[in-house]
Amino acid sequence: MSYSERVEVAREYYNSAVHEMYKECWGGENHHLGIFDDTDSFFEAAQRSNENLVSKLKVTENDVILDIGSGFCGLPRYVAKNTPCKKVVALNISEKENEYAREKNREEGLGDRIEVIDGDFNYMPFSDNFADIMISQESMLHSPDKGKLLVECARVLKPKGQFVFSDILEKDLTREEAERIYSRIKVPDLSTFEFYKEKLPEAGFEVKEVQNLGSENLGKSYQSVHDEVMSKKDHLINERGIPQEIVNNALDGLKFWVEKAYEGKIGWGLFVAELK
Repeated sequence: MSYSERVEVAREYYNSAVHEMYKECWGGENHHLGIFDDTDSFFEAAQRSNENLVSKLKVTENDVILDIGSGFCGLPRYVAKNTPCKKVVALNISEKENEYAREKNREEGLGDRIEVIDGDFNYMPFSDNFADIMISQESMLHSPDKGKLLVECARVLKPKGQFVFSDILEKDLTREEAERIYSRIKVPDLSTFEFYKEKLPEAGFEVKEVQNLGSENLGKSYQSVHDEVMSKKDHLINERGIPQEIVNNALDGLKFWVEKAYEGKIGWGLFVAELK
């Protein structure tokens, strides 16, 4: 599959009926993972993920922060509310998600502090040295060439700028298991802890911290979403108009992800880096 075909697959995935399921079953705020320390609430766990990432940032009132793969803009809204930054720019490939995010940003009085841009993070529509800080949550797995993506991130970030991101990572999957994992979210592959540790310096970054956020948190996150989809199955099919086959496939895929997470075969990590 060509690069352009891979990009179109990602766009179509998030513009499809999956968009409605994500809105209904991930709470309409984020569709990333949660840190479940001392809570069983997925919403609280997802907020802790935001808190954890933002705690790594050194933000001033003049900083422009760029979120790549911003989804529903849950993280940009959290950043805008909880840091003194000048502006958050949210780059995302799904027009449906972006339309929803802009409306939600306006509803929360943040339309002037968050700019949502339709675009492909593999070829960002920004000049060199555009952003002071770059962030991302579980979106970089969609890149068909993650090494080149890191080089593009280095181009857009200012020297000495921070890059803090989390991603879902492959650990010990068989080839058959890997193909099932990839197929659920239409990606060509997943990265590993070792990949980012190697490729970040090659792209010009100094790795400051690597945080293993745990396969258990990943498993709990996807179990929460699975259970929510199951509880709303009839509503999704009969009232939201999502084909039954899509809902059933989502449930099967989510269940498999949960199993592999609890087996320790897929993981979740956060990386703190600085451009040299």
